[in-house]
Amino acid sequence: MTHPTTVSNPGEGQAPAEAPETARALIERQLWVLGRLAEVGLNVALAIERQVMAAADDGPEDSMPETVGPQTVRPAPVQVVQGDLALAYGRVSRAVRLTLALQARVIKDLQALDERDDRHRAGARAARQQHEAARKARVERIVERVIHAELADAEQDVVDRLAEQAYERLDDDDIYGELMARPVSETIVRICRDLGLSPDWSRLAEEAWAQAEIDAGVAASPLMALKWADPPPPAAVCAAAPVAPSTRASPRAAARAASP
Repeated sequence: MTHPTTVSNPGEGQAPAEAPETARALIERQLWVLGRLAEVGLNVALAIERQVMAAADDGPEDSMPETVGPQTVRPAPVQVVQGDLALAYGRVSRAVRLTLALQARVIKDLQALDERDDRHRAGARAARQQHEAARKARVERIVERVIHAELADAEQDVVDRLAEQAYERLDDDDIYGELMARPVSETIVRICRDLGLSPDWSRLAEEAWAQAEIDAGVAASPLMALKWADPPPPAAVCAAAPVAPSTRASPRAAARAASP
């Protein structure tokens, strides 16, 4: 008996590599299953087609019996389906069409998932860029205040030149690396050191951004040094001061001393 030829792709019979059961992995496996079903249905339809053609082929050459020795052997067509071949072919072809239609829907779902992921990544990238721009603008304002405070008597062109150098350094990742990965105070330290500035860290420590970095423990060393150099609050002083023992006698002790 001759087996029907199969229509297959490379890697047939092998399931996709195991992956976490995410939405994309699940959809990709569904597509693989639907593809296999479509291939199997197509193979069955082709086999039925060959059976129909073999049954309807009454040509003189094909109908001549083969003679093998003293006996006569007539080749029998491959029987894939018993019964109504047209009905079987129609059912199989309809199953293949439904499988392909479902496959197209799943592909659309996968495309929609990819578009959603792209929008999510684009939104996250835009938010990160916006946050980075806000941090960069904050650093620029702080550096401007440091320049104006230290060079109050300098000419305006000197102040503008230093400010422009600070802007160029903030725009060059090769100099300071990723700005988002560094605390603001560390960036201020590096810029002021490169520009030859000596900021008043005690004054900067009073600003809200500096207080937030100090409380979080991520501030640069000049700010952290000010934290440890601060005197303890009055409450802590009062709590640490020793309490002198009282020399006043209690009323009960005084009464016992007065009694004969």
